[in-house]
Amino acid sequence: MTDRPLAPTRAQLEDLEARHVAFLEARLRSPRAREEWRANVGAVLADLLRTPLGEVIEAQALGAAIEAALSRPLFDEIVRPALEQIAAEAHAHAMKAPDTIGTVVPPAARKRMEALLARPDVLPPKLIREIAVQDAAHEVMRDVLYDALKQFSERVNPFVADWGLPALLKKLGPFAGGLGKGLDGTRMEFERRLDPEIRRFLQGFSSKALRDMAESVITRGDTPPFVAFRQRLGSFLLEQRLSDVLLDATGTREAAAVGLDIAAHVLADEEMKKKRRALVDGWIAANASTPLGDIVAKWGLPRTPPAALIEALADATFPAFSAAIATPAAKQWLASVTAEFYDGITASDEPARAEG
Repeated sequence: MTDRPLAPTRAQLEDLEARHVAFLEARLRSPRAREEWRANVGAVLADLLRTPLGEVIEAQALGAAIEAALSRPLFDEIVRPALEQIAAEAHAHAMKAPDTIGTVVPPAARKRMEALLARPDVLPPKLIREIAVQDAAHEVMRDVLYDALKQFSERVNPFVADWGLPALLKKLGPFAGGLGKGLDGTRMEFERRLDPEIRRFLQGFSSKALRDMAESVITRGDTPPFVAFRQRLGSFLLEQRLSDVLLDATGTREAAAVGLDIAAHVLADEEMKKKRRALVDGWIAANASTPLGDIVAKWGLPRTPPAALIEALADATFPAFSAAIATPAAKQWLASVTAEFYDGITASDEPARAEG
């Protein structure tokens, strides 16, 4: 006789396996599991942050994942339509917002913005000079100077000004009749020639005026009037509603399309792919033996996340974990893992397995 207990039959093992799987499914989704998830996430994360990067991330796998996520087909089929829809909905919401932009800018941020706008280099000198050489700027300058010269000439023109020849002729009385007719002809000829002369003069002078204006803006950028001008523009922007400064729906859609076209081009560029891969491989190689916590600390983040943040993340992620466990695929996975254990047990009603 022997005190060794009898092994269960195959039917008993199959029943036990089914009960085991059902227990795991229920247990992993229970309120108790939620409390354990909340209590253990922090400990697991702390252990993970002490683990070297090379034990957590494989360079080849990470590089492949990044390229898969940034692939052109994925971008065109999923990311681009989603971003276009998000941009359209965000624009519609912003256009209805009643508050001004400044309502979301705290006093400290306003002071930082004023300090930034006080910098003379906030507008790059190269940009200012580029604006000054554009044809559109020349046309505007010519129109402004032309109107100014015309108004000035009308005020100082001796043929029409109150202080000029008309006033002198009035003093001459009846003796000025014939002389007045001669002067009228001279005035008409003068005005006929004046207009093309002004335009000819402005063809060259407007360019010089624009260059001088650009250099004046650059050299005087740190003077109080120019600083106040830039700061006033910033204040003006904060006083506006989003609907006052945004493009309309069509313009927003076109602007978003431009950005997405650029992104798609960058993602598809082979040289950019090589650079991304080299960057990932080089970063992992350089930090393979460095604990994750040290890497996080280099980025300016706390080496250990605050407990309140960990608890909040645990509460936020457990419902997703619970829902995942309830899916058919997860249930099948649990069943297959559990079956591996029970398949290794020999039932009492099965013949002994041959060894080696």
